Amino acid sequence: MRLEELGITFIDVDMGLYEVDGSLSGQVAVVTSAPQHRDRARARIPIDDAATANEYTQNIQIADLNALNATLPVIKSKKLRGFYPDLEHEISSSYHLNDNCLINEAPE
Repeated sequence: MRLEELGITFIDVDMGLYEVDGSLSGQVAVVTSAPQHRDRARARIPIDDAATANEYTQNIQIADLNALNATLPVIKSKKLRGFYPDLEHEISSSYHLNDNCLINEAPE
């Protein structure tokens, strides 16, 4: 990936939705790829979503999840620049819709 070759830190976002008994569930994920932890970030960035069933690929537009998917990387970007404190220095964060849980993974 060109950004990695140039040593640039970047933030990847992903959304996966699926149907359960007529309702939508799923997650919104944010992964920060920085030079010091590329391998761990790369393992969390989906490369080929085509093999995974994902209701979002059916052109479902959900304003609230789209807004969250846009907001989380902005917050992380502001943490990287010192605007907000970054106490955990998380590599990834994922919000799980079914249990309203935000899970962070910090570097080792």
